[in-house]
Amino acid sequence: MWCSQTRILPLVDLVITHGGNNTTTEALHFGKPMILLPLFWDQHDNAQRMAELGYGVRLDPYRFTDSQLHGAIDRLLGDTALRRTLTETGGTIRARDGLLTAADLIERAAAG
Repeated sequence: MWCSQTRILPLVDLVITHGGNNTTTEALHFGKPMILLPLFWDQHDNAQRMAELGYGVRLDPYRFTDSQLHGAIDRLLGDTALRRTLTETGGTIRARDGLLTAADLIERAAAG
């Protein structure tokens, strides 16, 4: 069964992801904290940035323990300041209407 991630993300409290570009940017778009379990390429950088910003917790996908995962979940869901910050961040991102801005820039570049 397939389900649109962008329809599900607004309904969740937390995102557990490998940290790929799409999920990371979509989680930010909807203001959701993340637990990131990077496997390769961009995922390591995204996980590191989200951890540095405090928007998520980076765990080693091959070595994390149940208590580390439960602790990360509890910490992220219980951090009201973080949830407020991410809600504001998501609102700012959505207000910028990046899709329209990008389309306008492409049309201007094509027109030359």
